[in-house]
Amino acid sequence: MINKKIALLLIFSISALYSRATLAGPTAEEYVAHIGGEAKLLSAGKFKLAGRTVICGRRPTVIDPTLDDYGAAYPGFLIMNPNLIAKVPDPVKLWIYSHECAHQFRGPDEITADCFAVQRGRRQGWLTQAGLNEVCNFITPARGDLMHFSGSYRCAAMRKCYKSREVH
Repeated sequence: MINKKIALLLIFSISALYSRATLAGPTAEEYVAHIGGEAKLLSAGKFKLAGRTVICGRRPTVIDPTLDDYGAAYPGFLIMNPNLIAKVPDPVKLWIYSHECAHQFRGPDEITADCFAVQRGRRQGWLTQAGLNEVCNFITPARGDLMHFSGSYRCAAMRKCYKSREVH
């Protein structure tokens, strides 16, 4: 008979492998091939926003004008919609990119991603208090959903993170 600890370990290991496989999603190349059209893949360090080269480690950026949001993150790559990004102020553009990048390093938590993005902006010098106000003006009207708190809640949390020296 199998030891209970070994059985539990085996079940845990199988479920962990299954979870990773189902959460992995497509590669950047598979995503671009599936979308087709105007979607294109830019290697790490080749994407520019607001006159700046933006980097998310070694992760590439997919430019997808059909994306139904400003940006998104899949494991291993970011996606940006150039049509929507063009409509927002520069600090908001850079915040969106940094927010999606945060998901690569900090996981799915939206408040953590917001905090990472504003602290990154402050450290890199592209997010001033005035820029944070623009980010808040952008996000405050947003209603909460299953993944996100309301925009006003997120703004208040970002203001605290912006002032905090604790790195997120």
